[in-house]
Amino acid sequence: MIKHLLKLAFTALLFTHTTSVAEVYDAEEMIRFTDKANKIEQWQRGTTKRFDTFEQFFLNAGGHAYTLAGYLFDIKNNHWLSYEEAIKVAPDLNGLLSQQQLNINITTEELLAFTNIQVPANTHYIYLYFDKPVNAKKKTYMFAAHYSSDPEVKKLLIKSYERRKRFALTLQKHATIPWYLIEIPLIGFKPQ
Repeated sequence: MIKHLLKLAFTALLFTHTTSVAEVYDAEEMIRFTDKANKIEQWQRGTTKRFDTFEQFFLNAGGHAYTLAGYLFDIKNNHWLSYEEAIKVAPDLNGLLSQQQLNINITTEELLAFTNIQVPANTHYIYLYFDKPVNAKKKTYMFAAHYSSDPEVKKLLIKSYERRKRFALTLQKHATIPWYLIEIPLIGFKPQ
């Protein structure tokens, strides 16, 4: 009897685990950002409209463009927070923010126009997550066509999905810091 109950408990545990993994690693969620994902993550969205302007924008300002990276920007002082400064503002972002410093000179107006976002009045900080570049026609992430055939691509897409979701769920606790998912279309992308 005890063996039978243990067997049932183990089966239920295994089924629950497999179901949650199947839901988390839904192929559609891995290859593009969906409305279903946004209902959970609650991102406000922006876009750079083109990949080449995304790169050029940061190069012109004296820095480099990074994707799958998140940063806090102080809109009152026109300042990208360093990793250390950002975790002083929001300690629970430790380990989530990009450690690459954006030492670029930019005004808040330029940044808002570039990312096509609007921020609420009296906002001090905003969080920007530069998502994986997206094929504008197919609305899929860069390299997503290789999701089912290349285990490395699948691993990268799953890792980026999990990271983006952790960012969103953590930022939901910060009522005073609006967070934005910045989509970067592959329009103007030139492979090296």
